[in-house]
Amino acid sequence: MIQWVYEAAEKSDATDVFVITDSEEIITAVEAFDGQAILTSTEPVNGTERCEEAIEILTSDGTEYDVIINIQGDEPLINAEDINRMLDLFEEEDVDVLTFIQPIDNEDDYRNPNIVKAVPTTFDEGFCDVTYFSRSPIPFMDEFRTNVAFKHVGIYGFTATAFEETKSLDPSLLEEVERLEQLRWVQNHIVVSALVTENVLVGVDTPADIAAVENILKSQN
Repeated sequence: MIQWVYEAAEKSDATDVFVITDSEEIITAVEAFDGQAILTSTEPVNGTERCEEAIEILTSDGTEYDVIINIQGDEPLINAEDINRMLDLFEEEDVDVLTFIQPIDNEDDYRNPNIVKAVPTTFDEGFCDVTYFSRSPIPFMDEFRTNVAFKHVGIYGFTATAFEETKSLDPSLLEEVERLEQLRWVQNHIVVSALVTENVLVGVDTPADIAAVENILKSQN
């Protein structure tokens, strides 16, 4: 799964691609397919904090990055096309933090706490801002309707300035109760913008998700 994510990122226009982990086992697995990996400490409590530690290692020799993209290792269907859309929007628009969302088309996903929901503002120039993220089924509907709720996809892009700003933030109450790191930024007035992806993406959070991804890959082949 990690290799699929890594290889998709390598096909994009990103300058450098690294797997960031505190696991020696994962480091060994990445090196086995000739990938680049960075070993961090066990102190980070979420993916962004782990990226912060990795960036400190990478920039210690004077290397600089304009944009940092954090792709979750449990998004094996992520693709270079979406990564490049994100990179292009950073070039074209004044955004600080960027992620992906897509419409929810079935009630099971809407009610599944493992699928994070995002509530968007009105779309402008093809993207929106996200007002809130939750594991709860939001917005509330008496009867489920398709294309009203949106699910969040596990990829974040930051400008170097915004990424630096997140480092000084303490965990927030909503982050702790929802177990969603992006709520730390929302509660501290950092605007999280979003693009809609039409690609089929399934985050792997449960054994059932593995079967779903395998079925999608088989259908694509």
